Amino acid sequence: MQMQGKRKLKTRKLPVNETTNGINATTTAIASSSLRRTLLWVEWTLIVIHVLVMVINTAGDLNDITIRHNVIALCVLMGRAVLSFYFPLNRPLWQRRTYIFLEIFVLLPAQAFTFWGLSLFLYLALTKSCFLLDRRDIMITAIATGIAWLGCDAWRLPGMIIWARENMPEYWENPQRAIVASLINNTGVYIAACTFVLLLSLTVVSERRSRQKALNLAKEVETLATALERTRIAREIHDSLGHSLTTLDVQLELAQRLYERDPHRAADALNAAKTLASQSLADVRRSVSAMREEGFDLNGAMRMLIEQFPRDLALQIDLQTNFPQLPLQTSHQLYCIVREALTNVQKHSRATHITVRGSQTPNGVLLVISDNGIGFDLCATWEGFGLRGMQERVQILDGEIKVESMPGRGTRIEVKIPLKVVKGRTR
Repeated sequence: MQMQGKRKLKTRKLPVNETTNGINATTTAIASSSLRRTLLWVEWTLIVIHVLVMVINTAGDLNDITIRHNVIALCVLMGRAVLSFYFPLNRPLWQRRTYIFLEIFVLLPAQAFTFWGLSLFLYLALTKSCFLLDRRDIMITAIATGIAWLGCDAWRLPGMIIWARENMPEYWENPQRAIVASLINNTGVYIAACTFVLLLSLTVVSERRSRQKALNLAKEVETLATALERTRIAREIHDSLGHSLTTLDVQLELAQRLYERDPHRAADALNAAKTLASQSLADVRRSVSAMREEGFDLNGAMRMLIEQFPRDLALQIDLQTNFPQLPLQTSHQLYCIVREALTNVQKHSRATHITVRGSQTPNGVLLVISDNGIGFDLCATWEGFGLRGMQERVQILDGEIKVESMPGRGTRIEVKIPLKVVKGRTR
C-alpha cells in the first residue's frame, strides 16, 4: 500500500479551569485576614503596655510638664489605635502610601515634645511598610523616617540640656559634646534597629509570598487534575461505548419499525442489539479491569479484541504483535488506540484488510495500523474520525503519532512510545 500524504496531529491544549482565579483570590483573602489580625494584636498589646507604664511612672509625680507630656502621648496612642483597624493590604498604592505616612507622622509629636519613647510603634510602622510597599518605597520611607525621627530628637535636645543641667550637672559640663554624642547614639540605634526590622520583615514577606504561591499552585494542580480526569472519562466513554451505543440505538429503532411489518427482520435487529449491549457491557468491564489489573497481558487482550470485534466476512484483520511486558497505563492506552482505530476503519474506510503490527524497538515500542480502504484527505477536517482521542492517548504516554493517508490509497497510523515510558519511568 503506497502512502504519500504525511501529517502530524496537532497538539490540543487542555483548557484551564476558570475557577483557578477564584481559588487564588480566596487564598489571598484568607492570608490577608490572618496578617491583619496578627498586626492588630501586636499593636494593641504595645498600646496597652505603654498606657500602663505611663500610669505607673506618673502616679506619684504629677506636674504641669508630666500632664502635658501624657496628654500628647495619649493623643498619639489614640491615633495609632484608630489607624490599627485599617490595614490597606489590597488597596491602591496611593492609599497604602498614605497609610504608612499617617502611621509615622502621628508619632512625631510624641518624639518632639514628650519624654515618652514610642520607637516601638515606629518600627512597627516600618514593618507594615514591608507588607504594603515595594522595596524602593520601603527604602525611601526608612530614610525619610530616620531624618524626621532624628530631627525630632534634635528639636528636643535644648529642653533636655536645660533639664539635665539642673538635675545632672556633672554629666552636662560640655553641652556640645553631649549633643553630638546623643545624636550619634540615636542615629546608630535607629540604623541598627531599622536594618534588623526591615531585613526580618522582608524575609517574612518573601516566605509568606512563597507559601501563598505554593498554595495557589497546589490548587491549580488539583483543578487541572480534575479537568484531566474529566477528559479521560469522556475519552473512555467515547472510545468504549460511543460507537456501540450509537449502533445499538440504530438497531433498536429498526426493530421498532419492523416489529409489525417484518417480525423476522425485527428479531434479527433485536439479536444484533442484544449483541451490541453485551459488547458494551464487556467494554466497560474490560476498561475497569484494565485499570485495576497489575499483570495486564497486552498481546492476549489484542487477540481477544480481534476475535470479538464485530465485522462482516469481507473484512480480514491480520494481527502481528509481540509487545514486551509494559506498565499497566501504557498497555491500556495502546489497547484503546487499537480498538478506536479498528472501529474507525470499520465505520469509515470500507476496507477489506486491516493489519495491526506491534513490537519493541531499541527506542521504545512501535505500533502500526494500516488498511486498504478509501482513505481520506489529510488537509480536510478529520477530527470527527476519532483521531483526536488517539492523539490524546499518545500524548499521555509522551509518544508520537503519524497519520498517512490519501483518497483511494488507504490509511496508515504509526504510534511510537519512548523507552522511558516502556520501562515505567513516566512523568
